[in-house]
Amino acid sequence: MSWLLFALGLAALTYQVLALISMSRFFRTSPLSGPASGPGITVFKPVKGVDAFTRECLESFFIQDYRPYQVLFGVDAPRDPAIPLLEDLQRAHPQVHAEIIVCPQSLGANNKVSKLLQMEPRAGYDILVISDADVQAGPDFLSRAAAALKEPGAGLVTFPYRAAWAPTLGGALEALTIAGDFIPSVAVAYYLEGVRFALGAAMVLPRKVLAEIGGLAVLADYLADDYQLGRRVAQAGHRVRLIPYVVETRNQISRFQDYLSHQLRWARTYRVCRPKGYLAYGVTHALAYSGLFALAQGPTLPAIALLAAVLWVRGWLAYLSQTVWLRGELSPMALLLLPLKDLLAFGLWVLSFLGNRVTWGGRSFRVTQEGKLVLEE
Repeated sequence: MSWLLFALGLAALTYQVLALISMSRFFRTSPLSGPASGPGITVFKPVKGVDAFTRECLESFFIQDYRPYQVLFGVDAPRDPAIPLLEDLQRAHPQVHAEIIVCPQSLGANNKVSKLLQMEPRAGYDILVISDADVQAGPDFLSRAAAALKEPGAGLVTFPYRAAWAPTLGGALEALTIAGDFIPSVAVAYYLEGVRFALGAAMVLPRKVLAEIGGLAVLADYLADDYQLGRRVAQAGHRVRLIPYVVETRNQISRFQDYLSHQLRWARTYRVCRPKGYLAYGVTHALAYSGLFALAQGPTLPAIALLAAVLWVRGWLAYLSQTVWLRGELSPMALLLLPLKDLLAFGLWVLSFLGNRVTWGGRSFRVTQEGKLVLEE
């Protein structure tokens, strides 16, 4: 058994080296420079409430250097706390066509998609951007997206993202998970099998492609609407383009328990969406296997060498990903949390097989084998 752990640890270490190479190669290229004007773009922003970063995130879509475009904000109710902020942004940027749309209907278990369905009739342009409210983008975001969408065969453009710096345990662990695990796994998939999914922080596609896959309504009951959107676009014969332009998420994950809940939801979603890939993903937990091997073997040369190599590669991957490639602002001291994060990731991977219930937006759901949400009473 101990040598099985050694083999798993060695395989996981090989994967981490592959992730390091994939990230370096992917971010060595530059996204295409885009024009200052072109086909009109409609940006969808589902919004619920406000926090300390909401204004910065939303305002970044008022200062885009591309024309023409419009921004549609969808809220649940006429008294949503975000409405005064949105109205203030409209007054501050009168040159931007921005609308606030109240979306009172529940058109599916996925509240984000429900809002999108109610916003879509007000879209004035044929290039659609779907972006979460907690996403902040640079002023050249729309022009870069428009340029990428012009490439032959491109049906959807999506973007890697980083988490904003947060001076809390949950926030630091979330940023490390994105930089050290998630985006590297996307880079590996990009080179080994191609990207057939989208990243929900920001997705861009033509209206005709969306209509071709059945529209937004087909996503209304899925938890992983971004994965489903990208998969359906790829199945329709279009390319999903991942470009090396990084946007930033400023989510509200600060408490340790919020981090665990979010990661368990993500893990169970991934397990349902890509069962074979998720099972294979278990081989990536290098620290867990090398640590268990060291415990089983004691302080032998193979055990010490494997554990040291894992810590070295994992540390470099997380550091380079966070500070060089994703250009995040996470404190270097937060990298000391990497061993804790890696062990938690292994525990969550195991735990994800022991149930199909998730918590999202304060509500409890059961995730079906198809990835759909069923509200728990």
